[in-house]
Amino acid sequence: MNNKNKMGLAVVLAGCVAGNIMAGDLTSYATGDVLICFRNTGSGLDLVVDAGPVSTLAGYAPNSRTTITTYTASQLSEIGINATSWSAFTSLANNTLYMTEARATNSLDTQTSPWQEQTSANQHNTALRISTIPTGAFQNLGAGYNETNSTATAVIEESASSFNLNYPVGTSYTDSLLGSRHGKFNGTFQGNPENTTPANFTTAGKVLRSDFYQMTPANGYVDATLIGYFELNTNGVMTYVAYPSATPVINTFSRAGNVTTINYTAGVYGTYTLRATNSAGLTANRTNWPAISTLTSGDTDSHTVTDTTTDANRFYIISAQ
Repeated sequence: MNNKNKMGLAVVLAGCVAGNIMAGDLTSYATGDVLICFRNTGSGLDLVVDAGPVSTLAGYAPNSRTTITTYTASQLSEIGINATSWSAFTSLANNTLYMTEARATNSLDTQTSPWQEQTSANQHNTALRISTIPTGAFQNLGAGYNETNSTATAVIEESASSFNLNYPVGTSYTDSLLGSRHGKFNGTFQGNPENTTPANFTTAGKVLRSDFYQMTPANGYVDATLIGYFELNTNGVMTYVAYPSATPVINTFSRAGNVTTINYTAGVYGTYTLRATNSAGLTANRTNWPAISTLTSGDTDSHTVTDTTTDANRFYIISAQ
């Protein structure tokens, strides 16, 4: 590339559409409703939230952001936001599981290694543990512990349900998850689904993210399918991001005559567009730069695209939506 034909590049990820999630109801819990549960050993309380059908989450468009509105920040504050563990999960009648896995706090934009799909019998044991949680929460709503700030979609309950008269049936989130084996839904699940906020979470100013995986029963070692991630803000607000696109990357580019060859990596979900401008267009919003090509997506492999131009200077970005 000579000095006359200079090229620059930038990579951006387009903004996402926001919305509110469809509510569930713990008074008439339906199999397949996603439970978002919080526990805090300091307060001795859990918060059990029905976030609505998993089919609703699975039906959102890639990269859409949806606020979880079935609990309030004040309810979460009652059990504690700092040093609080949380997870999201559900199961279907065929023993398909949906389960969170915490991203590392120092690499929030990096997907976790997926859970493994297991046999129907193995996943059934975890589904049974999950099914006791909404029953226990219902017993604590209007009776039992009877926390006045509880609602039909978000119940504040006691963490200890064993030998507790407030739990004539069902169990607390804490006891269902820990059991006698101290975690992983009493050892029935392959790993820990929880994310834990630091002691200074409300003042640290950094969100937490947990990937949300679908595990259809399978024989053998099969990676679960990522359908989104949950993001907990320092103010206690939870957001669900559906089918997040991988950050697009321009790996290499070269120029031969009037033809620029660009090697890139897109992602599994979303639509990726190569955009370009010359020096005169740099002041425009980058997502409004002219579209050159719709890029190949659906995998994380490297692909190549070309752009023919007589511009002396050319700048490229990849946008995702």
